[in-house]
Amino acid sequence: MTFFDDDNPNYSKADGELMQQALEEAARKLRIEDDNDPECKVLARFVRAAFIIGNRDTKAMASFAVDAVLVRRKAAQHVSLGNYR
Repeated sequence: MTFFDDDNPNYSKADGELMQQALEEAARKLRIEDDNDPECKVLARFVRAAFIIGNRDTKAMASFAVDAVLVRRKAAQHVSLGNYR
């Protein structure tokens, strides 16, 4: 997943670069090396969410995304048939 897209009308190039830096930092922290890893797309959505709510600090956006993915991982470990908490 990349935020670099010159034709994207939603974000400026600078905004895309900011989100890309946050995504790369978050992926490094979680040791996600493959861009095709489904968790990488989830991570990108959380980076974008942090950006949308006004966060412009790459370290904070990365930390937010990492925490969100870790919560999802933990929740996935506890979900079993009939247990949807």
